[in-house]
Amino acid sequence: MRLSHRTLDLAIICDDHWDVVFNQIGLGFWELNLPMGILRSSTSFKKNFGYPADGVLTYETILGLILPEDLDRVQDDIELTISNEQRIYHSIYRIRRPDGEIRWIRADGIMSQPDGESLKLIGTTMDVTDLKK
Repeated sequence: MRLSHRTLDLAIICDDHWDVVFNQIGLGFWELNLPMGILRSSTSFKKNFGYPADGVLTYETILGLILPEDLDRVQDDIELTISNEQRIYHSIYRIRRPDGEIRWIRADGIMSQPDGESLKLIGTTMDVTDLKK
């Protein structure tokens, strides 16, 4: 079978390839299982928060990185999304990375509950510090 140069089957691209793309553009992916409180995240998500690819991040760890002046607003935005008072979670806030550097993070997400699965908040993060300057 000959592949056309104009056609690209995205199914042949593996997760490692996607990691390269998302690391390049700085887009991190996350999923918060609400009943269990379990956070799953991509390597680019961890990088945005100053953690290595093999670092373990919990929801509590992320909340602990958010500057206290921004934390209540972020938690309010999450609660409004979980309660369906707003359709989309959107928040821009500051974090203090483990190395002490303060960065601006943009986080966006939606509620998801595929058939037979737990209720989840899924979304993306991006370091927008350079845009804030």
